[in-house]
Amino acid sequence: MSIKELNKDKLDDFFQYLNIHLSENGQKGTALFQPLSKQQSTLSNEWKAKFEDGMNEKAGWRKVWIAINEEEKIAGHIDIRSQNQPNAEHRVLLGMGVDSNFRNLKIGQNLLAFIIDYCKANRQISWIDLQVLTNNIPATKLYKKMNFEELSTTKDMFRIDNISYDYTSMTLNVEN
Repeated sequence: MSIKELNKDKLDDFFQYLNIHLSENGQKGTALFQPLSKQQSTLSNEWKAKFEDGMNEKAGWRKVWIAINEEEKIAGHIDIRSQNQPNAEHRVLLGMGVDSNFRNLKIGQNLLAFIIDYCKANRQISWIDLQVLTNNIPATKLYKKMNFEELSTTKDMFRIDNISYDYTSMTLNVEN
């Protein structure tokens, strides 16, 4: 498995992977990993534009890396993006996912280790922030294992299909 920065020539493959990944949200007895109902769990043109625009712009930037297996299939992804707020240039927001066919192979852990090392090497980045649905126990355990600190939990942040979901904010300081 290798980790490579996403470039334009792999964008269509990435969108195909991401659409499949989103379709697995809350399926087969797993927890929701996106605050979306099953009907909303598709890759919209708006989401595609956010990835494409973020790769092109300085303000509102986004960098994406993909985990690729030996057959060149995308097995997972991780991205960081600007907070897009004044005076918060030292903080980034993290997002990630792993294809259900490749879970429990430490791909998520390897992607996180990669991004933590990347951010530590980038002196402009001091903090990695993320939000996770509180019921997504596997993700929360992984973030804690990688030394992310839980900051707060927003109770009843989302109501999806008449079910209440809490949202946990976490952070990791990467200053040397």
